[in-house]
Amino acid sequence: MSTKVSHKELKDRVRELEQEALQRRRTEEELRESSRRLRVAYEQSIVYAQHLNEEIAERKRMEEALQESEERFRTVADFSYDWEYWIGPDGGAVYVSPSCERITGYRQDEFHENPGLIEKISHPEDRKLIAGHLKLEMESKEGLSMDFRIITHSGEERWIAHVCQPVYGAEGNLLGRRATNRDITKRKRAEEEREKLVQELQDALAEVKALSGLLPICASCKKIRDDQGYWTQLEAYIRDHSEAEFSHSICPECREKLYGKS
Repeated sequence: MSTKVSHKELKDRVRELEQEALQRRRTEEELRESSRRLRVAYEQSIVYAQHLNEEIAERKRMEEALQESEERFRTVADFSYDWEYWIGPDGGAVYVSPSCERITGYRQDEFHENPGLIEKISHPEDRKLIAGHLKLEMESKEGLSMDFRIITHSGEERWIAHVCQPVYGAEGNLLGRRATNRDITKRKRAEEEREKLVQELQDALAEVKALSGLLPICASCKKIRDDQGYWTQLEAYIRDHSEAEFSHSICPECREKLYGKS
C-alpha cells in the first residue's frame, strides 16, 4: 500500500537535506581549517625545534668555552706557588688560593669564613703596621707593598712580602683588591745572617790597632815617643799599638860583635 506524501512534507524534507548538506560543508571546512592550522603548527614546531636545537648547541658551546675558561683560571689561580687572594669592596674574601695553607697552615675556608684572619695571625709587633696598611689599601687607587711577619698555625714565624692593587670590572666599577703574599723567610734569614756577619767584621776591624803617621824615634836608643810625651821601648810601643808579638833572638852581626867570630 503506497503512502502519499504531501507537498509540505516534501518541502520540509528537502529543507532538512539542504541543512544537513550545509552542515556537512561547514564541518568539512572546519576540518580543512583545523588540518591547515595543524599543518602550520607542525611546520612552526619544526622551525622552533631547529631554532631550539641551534640555541641549545650554542649554549652548550658557550658553557664549554666558559668551563674551559674557568679551568684555565683555576689552573692559574689554584696552582700558583704564592698565596693569592681577592678581597671584595665589602671586605669579604672573594677568592683565596690553596697555597695559603702551605704558607700559613690555615685552609681556604678559614680565610673565607674569617676575613680578619690575616691580622689575627700576624706577628704581634707587626699588627699595627698591617692594620694601617689594610685600611689604606681599601682607599688607595695605587698598588701597595710591604713586608711583615706572621705566626703560622704550627707556631712558626715567617716573613711575607705583600703586594696588592685595586681591580676593576669592564664598566670601570671597583671589584675590590687583588693581593699576592710570598714567603720570603729564607731571604730574610740570609739578610739577617749577612747583617750579623757585617757587624761582626766591623766590630773586629774596630778592635784592630794600626800604626800610621810619623813616629818620633830616638836616633840613639831607638825609643819611641807616644802621644802623651813618654818615651817607650820600640817593642812595647809596637805591641801596644798593633796585634804584633815579639820573640827575641840575635842577628849574625850582633852575635859577632858580642861573641866574636866563631
